[in-house]
Amino acid sequence: MARSEIDQGAGLKYLSGPILVPLDRSEVTEGIVPWVSQIARKANAPLVLLTVVDPDGIDYPSGAQVSPQSSTREDRAIFRHQIEENARVHALDALKAMATRLKDDGVSAEVKSTVGNPAEQILRVSEDEGCGLIAMSTHGRNFIGRSILGSVTDKVLHSSRAPVLTVTPDRAKAYQGEGEALTTIVTPLDGSELAERVLPYVEEMASILSLEVLLVRVVRIEYPSYYYTEVAARLPDFSEDMVREAERYLKGVSNTLQDKGLTVETRVLRGATASALLNLARETPRNLIAMTTHGRSGLNRWMMGSVAEALIRGSGDPVLVVRPH
Repeated sequence: MARSEIDQGAGLKYLSGPILVPLDRSEVTEGIVPWVSQIARKANAPLVLLTVVDPDGIDYPSGAQVSPQSSTREDRAIFRHQIEENARVHALDALKAMATRLKDDGVSAEVKSTVGNPAEQILRVSEDEGCGLIAMSTHGRNFIGRSILGSVTDKVLHSSRAPVLTVTPDRAKAYQGEGEALTTIVTPLDGSELAERVLPYVEEMASILSLEVLLVRVVRIEYPSYYYTEVAARLPDFSEDMVREAERYLKGVSNTLQDKGLTVETRVLRGATASALLNLARETPRNLIAMTTHGRSGLNRWMMGSVAEALIRGSGDPVLVVRPH
């Protein structure tokens, strides 16, 4: 298992601060809480449980008024802000009950309930609380019935300064039991400084969860579509040179991490970046994937809209996404 100069639960620099857990009061999203609480306990980090009430998702009664000024009979009017506040308080009570259960398990949890746009509120609370990590379920429904992996999570992933950890509820539930724990943190790199900015987070997460590190680089050669097959066949084959260069690069990164006490393996894959990484994830279960939202891969750029999103949607693994600043 991975070892590190960082003691578990102490001395964390990059993942320091509370862990924000957005919830929507559904059993689906709440299923990740026990798993995230294990990370919080090992990292000695408190949780911030958050539910956002979206006014656009509330089924207001017929005749509900926007403000007192819009009603001539204020004593009998039902105002929208009152309905929203009732929903917020109800959500807060549910979070308080959850926080009490977590406290009994040795995990400190603060609770918050706000009204507004879900993604904007998640980002605001994360900034206000100085959160070191946002942990979100990849499935679930909020007050407006949108899939959590839709616009809300997409916007958080693209905009959050804090790393975002996504996990499917089923996988989080499986990892709660002994024998199904995560074993490896898979880290796609492409040789760029941007992609390497995930490495400090990889080091700390590997230490917290006692994970081995698997560094991966994908090599892909593409010729312009206007080349005929017989012409392309006579072109120099640079793929072996690229593979050797990729192996040398990963070895250098591996040596740096091994010097810090981590157990590290390296692997060079060939093919399209997203599909190669997806195949690797499916062939090697019990992974955590960690990557940045920007980088270079072979002759192509990959961004959040392609590789990282493909892994979040298709791998089934927890995915830690770091947005370089």
